Amino acid sequence: MNAMMRWALVPCLVWSAACYHYVPVEGVVVYPRGTPLRAQLDTLSSFELSAVTVHNVDQVEGELVARDPRQLVLSATWLQAATGNGFDGGGWTVYLPSGNVTGLQRKELSLWRSAVVVGGIVAGTWLGWNAIGLGPNSGEGGGSGSKPQ
Repeated sequence: MNAMMRWALVPCLVWSAACYHYVPVEGVVVYPRGTPLRAQLDTLSSFELSAVTVHNVDQVEGELVARDPRQLVLSATWLQAATGNGFDGGGWTVYLPSGNVTGLQRKELSLWRSAVVVGGIVAGTWLGWNAIGLGPNSGEGGGSGSKPQ
């Protein structure tokens, strides 16, 4: 693999190994449409997704569609029930009354976690290549150095 291919793989490795976490939102903040959010609900709610109705939902994850003083509208990616069961939101639009939303969190990239994961992958790859003899320290043959007669 040439050097150009190695450098082309770096962004792919960083993107695939990126670790995210949720950060609490304080006060009324205006986020652009599509911002990933997690809403904690005060009252257990039911949502109809396609042909399935999910009951006892206390947490909804999704991308912001709209927010006004009356409601929060998300394109749901995940719904978590109080029973511990989780359901794929499938991008269905859910309407959350503002009075029922007790906590709001925004999804952010964690640089520290991502650096640890990327460092582990790089170190593991380097050790693996050296273990099978394909690393930079592997040479072509060896021997005594004398010419055969």
